[in-house]
Amino acid sequence: MSGNGTETKAYLLDTNVFRYKSSPSAHMNHKKAAKRFWKDVLQEVRHEEAVLYIPKEVIRELELQSYTLGEKERQRISELLENITITIPDWTTPDMEHQVRKMAAYIRSEYQRKINAMRDMEYGSVSDARILLTAWQYDCILVTANIKDFALYPLLFPRHEHRLLNLLSNDYITISPSIYDTIHHDPIFTGMLQELNDLINR
Repeated sequence: MSGNGTETKAYLLDTNVFRYKSSPSAHMNHKKAAKRFWKDVLQEVRHEEAVLYIPKEVIRELELQSYTLGEKERQRISELLENITITIPDWTTPDMEHQVRKMAAYIRSEYQRKINAMRDMEYGSVSDARILLTAWQYDCILVTANIKDFALYPLLFPRHEHRLLNLLSNDYITISPSIYDTIHHDPIFTGMLQELNDLINR
């Protein structure tokens, strides 16, 4: 896996990164991909090349899901959580979460057919918006198997940066320079992005 230069990488992990590794009923390919990611990332952590972050929202999701899980799976998740460097507390607001969902809905309506990574793009749930915003605020690489819910994320960074890692394919989601520039010259999108920054800086 490659990140942003030689600096220590900060990975923020989505709920499925834990579930696909721990669930006995996970699809074989999903489980294999999760095992590969954890093997690689823990080696990076041991060599002090990476740190692992988890937002409070993912902790909540895992807690809710735990009531339908067997004891062995709950134990496996607990063991994975021991590797987390930092648990990030809540800081988002309903207005921020709505703004992110609005931005994703706009990109989906205007650009979905032009961007391969966004062919199945969704504007995501409120929970997804919290996870995305937390990853952005803490300058993280967001790791998820649900790319469609987080396809907006790479557009919040300079186009050359690798910021959205697909757990299943083990590669970064990229947007072509021409499409990236088109979106960032779209006055509606740039206005929405400015509104989001204004909400964060209040």
